[in-house]
Amino acid sequence: MATIQKHKFRTVEVDRDDFNKKIRAHRRKVAVLVVLVLLLLAAAAIVTYIYYEKKVYTSFAVLSSVERSDTSASEFTEFQGKLLKCTNDGAVYTDLEGNLIWNQTYEMDHPIVEMRGNYVAIYELNGTQVYILDTVNLQGSIRTTMPIQKISIASQGTVAILMENDGTSYLQLFDKAGGQLASGELHVQNSGYPLDLALSENGEKMAVSMLDINDGSVKTVIAFYNFGTVGQNSIDKIVSSYTYANKVIPQIRYLAEDTMVAFGDDQVTLFAGAQKPVEVKTIEIKEEVKSIFYDESHFGLIFDSSAGKNHRLEYYDLSGKQILNILFETDYTNVRVLANGELCILGETSCEIYNSRGTRKFQYDFKEHLYQILSGRVQTNYTFLLEGKTQTVKLK
Repeated sequence: MATIQKHKFRTVEVDRDDFNKKIRAHRRKVAVLVVLVLLLLAAAAIVTYIYYEKKVYTSFAVLSSVERSDTSASEFTEFQGKLLKCTNDGAVYTDLEGNLIWNQTYEMDHPIVEMRGNYVAIYELNGTQVYILDTVNLQGSIRTTMPIQKISIASQGTVAILMENDGTSYLQLFDKAGGQLASGELHVQNSGYPLDLALSENGEKMAVSMLDINDGSVKTVIAFYNFGTVGQNSIDKIVSSYTYANKVIPQIRYLAEDTMVAFGDDQVTLFAGAQKPVEVKTIEIKEEVKSIFYDESHFGLIFDSSAGKNHRLEYYDLSGKQILNILFETDYTNVRVLANGELCILGETSCEIYNSRGTRKFQYDFKEHLYQILSGRVQTNYTFLLEGKTQTVKLK
């Protein structure tokens, strides 16, 4: 009979304080390692960002090229990331590959394009026809009985039209299908001569700038209309107005829903207010403004420079704060804000692109006429609208 041996197991006492210390030390090491890795990744991202922010590109590689058939009267505009080409006998809307989206025929000597959101209006100074289109097709048309002086369009297609006949100015408001919503008269002897009008994004508010010389002095009156419930209790729907003695304010624009900017001969004035706009900031100008540009959140002024460069550009946000001051030499024909927020200065055959920090990112002299530049989804990709071709490129 086998003998069963009994084994005795010895119990080992564990020093739990020492064990917990080792666990905490290990966790600290892991945490430090994770922090170091994250710091290295952040540093690499910052270095990469600074590199691309400071990098100046002087050439490009063509990724694709599409031939176009243009005329000498062709004018190009970016509309919702695609191309709108206007000529004397019609407008054509295509994607960047040249695929047709819509084609609208008309007869105009000098067509003018106004756009906001997904809508665009095409008309002619002293003409009587307005076409309202979106990114799909024609939405409506308006035939006026008097010559058109100015129009403004809202983001849902509402159009305000300023007309003149025998010394009397007329304001009319239409929906996108061409149906009349409101109308009124502006008599020069009472209100002054209208210089410009601006419709808010939702089409509910409108501003009109009027030059008044009736008492022998020059002054500009800016009147604000409200077509909503607030304006129903106001005479002629005017909810506020401002008079500027010895000032000429030829251009006004709603840049955001509740922000209107008035560009005068010696000042820029910002108005804000959801229902009854009030003056919130005035920027005094001591030099002659050569041109202005803007998008939905910024505006810019261009002056001739005496600092060795040909031109100077001042760039502001909608609070009136100057965020950029740039000197440049390009003999420009157009300055605009690209979809990626960069500034593009176009010449007949040249361009300069500046990033949001005011650093010149790209400069190039082309051999052919340059119509327009569009930014791409990648920060080094752009589309060049050159004479007879559309090129998608990558800067290098």
